[in-house]
Amino acid sequence: MTFTEVLTLVFVTLVSVGRSFATNANGKNGVKEESMILEKLKNSLPRYSPPQDMRNNTVHIYVDLYQISDVDEREGVMTAKLWLYYYYYSESAKWNFSDYGNISRIHVPANTFWSADIIALDAIDIIHEAYHRQFVNGMTGLVAYYSSLATIKFSCSFDVASFPFDHQTCNLAFGPWASDHNVYTFGPDESFLRDTADLQYYKEHDEWLLDRPLPLIFTKRDFRGFMFFDQMVMEIKLIRRHLFYAVIFMLPNVLLYALSALVFLVPVESGEKISFSITILLAFVVSFGTISELLPASSLNFPIIAYFLGAAVTQMTLDTILATVVINIHHLGGRSKMGNKLRRIITSKATLVLGLRPCPMEKAFPGKKAREEKENMKKSLVGKAVENNKHGLSKWSSLGAKVQEGSNNKVAPTGAQRSLKKLVPDTSDLMQAVDDMITLDSESNMEFLWQYMATIMDRVFLYIHIFVSFLVVIIFMTAL
Repeated sequence: MTFTEVLTLVFVTLVSVGRSFATNANGKNGVKEESMILEKLKNSLPRYSPPQDMRNNTVHIYVDLYQISDVDEREGVMTAKLWLYYYYYSESAKWNFSDYGNISRIHVPANTFWSADIIALDAIDIIHEAYHRQFVNGMTGLVAYYSSLATIKFSCSFDVASFPFDHQTCNLAFGPWASDHNVYTFGPDESFLRDTADLQYYKEHDEWLLDRPLPLIFTKRDFRGFMFFDQMVMEIKLIRRHLFYAVIFMLPNVLLYALSALVFLVPVESGEKISFSITILLAFVVSFGTISELLPASSLNFPIIAYFLGAAVTQMTLDTILATVVINIHHLGGRSKMGNKLRRIITSKATLVLGLRPCPMEKAFPGKKAREEKENMKKSLVGKAVENNKHGLSKWSSLGAKVQEGSNNKVAPTGAQRSLKKLVPDTSDLMQAVDDMITLDSESNMEFLWQYMATIMDRVFLYIHIFVSFLVVIIFMTAL
C-alpha cells in the first residue's frame, strides 16, 4: 500500500467519525431527542396512579386471536394464543414532534409509567412470550402500558351432549383485579369503534372451526353488592369438525349394531351363536371405555352417544339371553314332549308372516296316518266277522270265544280248540305292532318339532330386534 493510499484511508475514517460525532451531538439519530421526550413524559405522567387527564378515565384493550392451540374437554380447559394490548389516552403524553426531530413515538422500559391492573380473570396459567416494553404515541397521547403475545390456559364448561356434532362456547374475561369503576373504567375504544376481536392472522385448528366474528362484550361484575368492576368478555364459539369421529368412532358402532341382528340368523348347529353375541357385547363395552377417555366425567351434560351405547349394550345382553333360550329349546327333543297347542301353532299359516313354511302335519302329528289305517283295519275285521255269522259260522265264533276265554283263564286248550282258534281272526298282535310303530315314529319326530319351534322363535326375536333397533336409531338421530 502506498503512502497516498494510507493518507486517503485515514482521511475517510476521520470524516466518518466526525459525521457520527456531529450526528450524536445534534441528535439527528434521535438519541438526544428521545432522552428529552422521556424526561418530559416522566415529569407529566404519573407512575403509580392513573393520569388526571386520562381521556374519559377509561382503559382500553385490543385483542388479536392468533390460535386455539388446545381444547381439552375432559379436563375442562382451553388454551389460546392472543396478542394483548392494554392502553389509555392522556393529554400529558402528547408532544410537538417537530420540536424533537420529528420523533412521534418512543418505547420505554416496563413500569416506567402507570399500568392498570387488568388481568385475564378466567386464566389458569399465562405464559408471556414476547415484549414487555411500554409504548407512547406523542401524536394521539396513547400510552400502551402492556403489549405481549400471551398463551392463556383458561377454564371452560363444555357441553358434550351432542358429541361429536357439538358446538362449544367458552368465555374469556378480562378486567381489573382491585380497582373498581370509581378508580377507572374499562371499556371499548371509540376511536376504533370495534366490538369484535381481530382475526386477521388467526390460524385454523385441525379439530375445531372458529365461528366468526368473535364478539367482545363489556359488562360489569360486583363484589358482594357494594363494589362494581368493569370487565370485557370474549366469546369464543367453536364448531367441532366431526368427520374424524364419525368415521373412526361412530361408523364402527353403527356397523356393530347392524351386525347384532345376525345373532338370530346364526344356526344353532354351528355352535357360534352365543360366542357371536358376546363378542359384539364386548365390542360395545370397549366403546364405552373410549367415550370415557374422550369426554369429561360429568352427569350434567351426558353425551347422547353414550345413551346409544348403553341401549346397544342392554339390547345385546337381552339378545344373549334369548339366544340361550333358543339353544335350550333346540335341544329339548327327547327330554320333553310337545303339547298339541304348540303343534297347532307351528302348523298354522301364521308362520308364513315370519317368512317360514308351516310344519307338515305328518311331522307335527306323527302316526296320524297309521292310526287311521288301524281304525280302517278294525272296521274291516269287524265286517268280516259279521259276514261269517251270516254264513252260519257264528257257532264257530262262539266256540272260538270260549277257547279264547279258556286261554285267558290259563286253561290248556285241547287240540280241537286249537284248530278252532285258527279260524277266529285274532288282531291283538297286529294292533300292538301298529301302536309300537306310532310311538316310535312320534319319538323320532319330537326332536324335529322342537328344532322347528326354535327356528320360529329365532325369527320372532329377529323381527323384534330389528324393530327395537330402528326405534333406538330414530330416537338417537332425533336427539342429535
